[in-house]
Amino acid sequence: MPKIELTDTELRIKLSPAEKIWALHGDITLRAAHIKGAEVADNKEIWKTLGLRLPGTGIPTFVAYGSFWRAGQTGGWTFAAWMSTKPAIVLNLSTAKSAHREVRNRYRRLLIAVDDAQKWADTINDAITGC
Repeated sequence: MPKIELTDTELRIKLSPAEKIWALHGDITLRAAHIKGAEVADNKEIWKTLGLRLPGTGIPTFVAYGSFWRAGQTGGWTFAAWMSTKPAIVLNLSTAKSAHREVRNRYRRLLIAVDDAQKWADTINDAITGC
């Protein structure tokens, strides 16, 4: 399961070696300015919102690791490290350029399996609104 590290300026998602292989992706680091909010995922329906896997590993309704693309107004890139047997959070992100170092975030949201989803969602939301 991914490990989340939250600091004053950024959020890091550290993947295990196996998860990096499944996702075909490394660890993710986001500036705090890119995070719009966090919520607990509905594990029964969330996989339907992912779209086309490009690249990664996925078994519908069970496992989703990697980058997913969905077209349309509510679409865009999603990074998932999700298993249906674990609670998960959804981080909604801004894709606009950050004022710091002109960094642009590719993903519109992250779907991350965590042990205590509600605690992490509350912690992240408190951190971004406490600024």
